[in-house]
Amino acid sequence: MKNFLILFYSVALAGILCTLAITTVSAQQGPDGEQQQSKVIVKSRPKPHYPKGARKRHIEATVVLRAIFRASGEVTDIKFDKIIPRDVPEDIVKAFTDESIKAARKIKFQPATKGGRPVSMYIQLEYAFLRD
Repeated sequence: MKNFLILFYSVALAGILCTLAITTVSAQQGPDGEQQQSKVIVKSRPKPHYPKGARKRHIEATVVLRAIFRASGEVTDIKFDKIIPRDVPEDIVKAFTDESIKAARKIKFQPATKGGRPVSMYIQLEYAFLRD
């Protein structure tokens, strides 16, 4: 009898745990069984200031940055990746990069989600500096 009760409670407990696991998984999945995900939604993306030195020298370029769009709604870990074209003078690269990073810090966004929860993700940002 004791072995029967142990077996009964073990099966019952396993059933309860299985039900809890299914409930947790189904809460994170859409109707088709796929995990619910959404991408970052950018609400505002300020333009960077065009540096006077670059404007004066008629230099145009695109700065590529990498950043983390945090689940908390902050843009962090902003790093210079490259500049196009590559033959831009170093002082102008620095000026374009500094202005791009300032603008990137001001981006307002709704974080990406996975399973209904906000998640952080790497994003590539491009800022084009073109003469008007």
